Amino acid sequence: MDNDEKNIEKRLGDNKFGIPEKDYRKLIRGIMESAIHTWFKAGIITIEDFKNPHELFKKIGQINNDSKINIVVTHTDDLLLSAREFREESRKNNAKLFYAIFFEHLINGFIDEVCNRKSIDKKAINDIIKSLKMEAKITWLLTLLELPPITSHHKKTLLKLNEDRNSYVHYKYNPEPDEFDKNKDLKIEEEFRQIEKTVTYFKKYVSKLLYNNSKTQIDKHLKKLLKY
Repeated sequence: MDNDEKNIEKRLGDNKFGIPEKDYRKLIRGIMESAIHTWFKAGIITIEDFKNPHELFKKIGQINNDSKINIVVTHTDDLLLSAREFREESRKNNAKLFYAIFFEHLINGFIDEVCNRKSIDKKAINDIIKSLKMEAKITWLLTLLELPPITSHHKKTLLKLNEDRNSYVHYKYNPEPDEFDKNKDLKIEEEFRQIEKTVTYFKKYVSKLLYNNSKTQIDKHLKKLLKY
């Protein structure tokens, strides 16, 4: 292990929690990976920095010494995994609920990141996220933030999913005209296929704007640098 990498791990703290060393090192590397992603999105680290691992870890060490580490736990991956598991179990309402929460987390995190880059006050950012409905977040708010519009088809899919989620959570069920439709299961499966396409679309949308199409490249560098 590079000395700079060792110093960073030491700066993050010794293992005082009785966690097996292998698991603790994995945890530390996870924190480092998250921090590097954050610094890249903020423009502190560039793709060029990954070409020289020694200089990269040296730069990270300097950032570490100059700043306080704040850890933010995100649940987007776990939410998506749960949604897919419920779908496999044919529990469509639960699946839609978790797909909708996944999108909410993904989009709120994206808005928070974009607003931070524009030096918008943190309280104002929280108010925007808490006050605006999903439709506003994926339409006129994007215009105000000077971001590309969402494709109409994916916008429609997300808003329909959000509507179904709210009906389920608040027990506002509407009569289903196709209750005895022989093709009902096929229609439901097609609906989930479209939701998955919208998942892919939004992931690419967020990655393109926050990582300048470099996320896959960064992940490859990190896997090599942090020896996962």
